[in-house]
This record gives sequence, C-alpha cells and structure tokens, in this order.
Amino acid sequence: MKRKSICILTCLVLLTGCWDTRQFKDVKLVLSIGYDQNEDGTLTETVSIPTVKRSTEGPTSETIQILTTEGKTPREARDHTDQMIANTFDPSKAKVILMGEELAENSIQPIFDQFYRNPNNNLNAYIAVVEGKAEDAIRMTPINESSVSKYISGLLEGQVAATHSTGENIEVLHGELLEPGIDFAVPLLSVDTEQNLLNFQGLALFHKDAYTGKFIPNHQTTLLMLLEGIRGKIASFTLKVTDEEENAIRNYLTFRVMRNKQDMKVKVENDQVTADITMKLKVRVVEYPRDHLTSKKTIKELNKKLSDLLTEQAEGIIATVQEANSDVFQIGRHVHSYHPDYWGKVKWEEEFPNITITPKVEVDIVQYGVIS
Repeated sequence: MKRKSICILTCLVLLTGCWDTRQFKDVKLVLSIGYDQNEDGTLTETVSIPTVKRSTEGPTSETIQILTTEGKTPREARDHTDQMIANTFDPSKAKVILMGEELAENSIQPIFDQFYRNPNNNLNAYIAVVEGKAEDAIRMTPINESSVSKYISGLLEGQVAATHSTGENIEVLHGELLEPGIDFAVPLLSVDTEQNLLNFQGLALFHKDAYTGKFIPNHQTTLLMLLEGIRGKIASFTLKVTDEEENAIRNYLTFRVMRNKQDMKVKVENDQVTADITMKLKVRVVEYPRDHLTSKKTIKELNKKLSDLLTEQAEGIIATVQEANSDVFQIGRHVHSYHPDYWGKVKWEEEFPNITITPKVEVDIVQYGVIS
C-alpha cells in the first residue's frame, strides 16, 4: 500500500501539465496572412480566421472571417487586428504568408522579423508573392474549398510535388536571407477573378531580400528545380520534337523523369568565375503518338533532340537568372567557401551577372511504354 501511494504521488508530480499551456477557446487561430505596401509606406495586413460552431443536434459548421488592418509595422498591424477580434490573435497555425508584389520588390526582411522573435509563430508556413495585392488572394472564396487557407496551401504543396517549387517556408528563408552568396525564388501567384481561382505563374526571383520583378514562367520551373538538384514526386516535360506531322498533337512528346543526377563544378581562374552545370536524366515516355520507340535509331535521335531542347531552355533560364542578379544556384556560396581570397576582393552582386554559367542536359530514354 505504501509503495502504491508513493507511485501515485510521483505520477502527480510528473503530470502537473505545461506552464505555458494555451487553450484553443481563448485564442483566434489565423491560418493565412497577407501583407501589402501602402502608398505612404505603411502596411496593410489581411488575415483569415476560421470559427467553428458546434451544434448539440447537427454537424459542426465553420465560418471564415476576413479582417484587414493597417499599421506602420507588421506588429502594429497585428495589434490593430487583435483589438478587433474576440480572444487573442494566434498565428501559431498559419499555413501561408502572402506578400503583395509592390511590398516584395521593396524588402521582405522586416516583414518576417516578428515571426523569428516569437516562439509561437509557425515557421513551416509557405511563402508566396501575389501579383497585385495579397489582400485580393486572401479574400477569395474558392469553389468547393472549405477555406482559402487550405486552398492556397494545397496549391503550393502541389507545386512542390510536381517539381515546380522548392516549398520555401519561413524557417528556410531565414538562412537564405542572412548567408552571403545565396538568393532564392518563391511561387508567384495571380488572382483569376472570373474563375475565382489562383494561378501559379512561376517562380519569383529574389536578390537579397527583394523581389527583382523577374520570374521563371511556370513551364520552365521544373527545369530550374532540376538544375538546382531538386526533384519532387513528379517531374514531367512536354516538348515539340518534330514539325513533320499535320496533326499538331503528334509533334509532341511527353516524358517523366525517373532518375536525375546534377553536378555543378565552379572554378576561379585568373579572377574569372566559371560554373558548369551538368544534368543527366533517365526518363520514361508517357505520351508519343508517333510511336516506333522500339527502334534504337529512333530512341537515339529522340535522346539527342530532347537533350538539345532542354539544354537550350536551360541557357535561357540562366540568362534570366543572371539578368535578375539572383544567385539561386548558390554559386556565390561555393566561391565564398572555397575561394575566400577572391571573394574578399570583389562585390559578388556585381560579379554574378557577368560570370560564365554553362549548362548541359543529357536525356536517356529508359522506358517507353508497353506498345510498339
């Protein structure tokens, strides 16, 4: 009996609970946040807040409250929002952080400073830039979706799975903002008011903490990701391989990447930086109406054609990246680490647009379907 009492008392001491427990009934969870720049330099914050209504007889229902406030800083705007809602503003479950185009072109570092200083913030929230105003995206009411937050986060997760985006979040962004020689790209969205949907336009290219105004269009983002050595669950391409067919569909081939290997070699010789990016793809043909893929000659010709087309596209992507002065390949990081003497005597942001970056893509068709 004495031993049992000691065990019970020990359990009571160990199971006293958490000192910083927060009850859901005492807070208002904010699931999506949008920031826009005003003409006078102040900020507009738009938030999406769900409220679940419970019923003793029927099913529960959810309503979405959209609030917009202004402030000189993100924290002041949040405080103004807090003054308008019942209970307490809680961003710990925020799924997406959207930034208006004008704000992103200015500087995003001040926006995220508050997120890093508060341990209750969700650092896994996705980040995206919206053409026009972020408020317009937050205020959408997408059809057949329970909330705009789930819709936007699901859209961004889909782009990661399809190798269109890296899945940039607040935690990853922190290191990229602080470390020299690294730039990044985040999804660029636009609002389709007619269909009440968002469109993934591509990847917005950043230099330091500002959007450059240039982006990689959505049909080239998969190639950019692969050039960076990143592949999601699916990576597909549709390329025009001939002009011989009258039926336009028969001129195209669609393939899916089965395996990819990326290698980047950076050299600094005579104060000149060169970077060679080699990418080898093992692919499976998933659509090719012309067929005849059992012919070794046809496979060899297609391999060369696809390799040339993707190499040409890669050159165009690199030209855009250098024009934007956005070192998304992290070449500067390599130079900083392995060539500190050179790094110390140059300004990388002035050097990067002029260095020589040479891509080479090699495609090898290893699967071509079950028909001959």
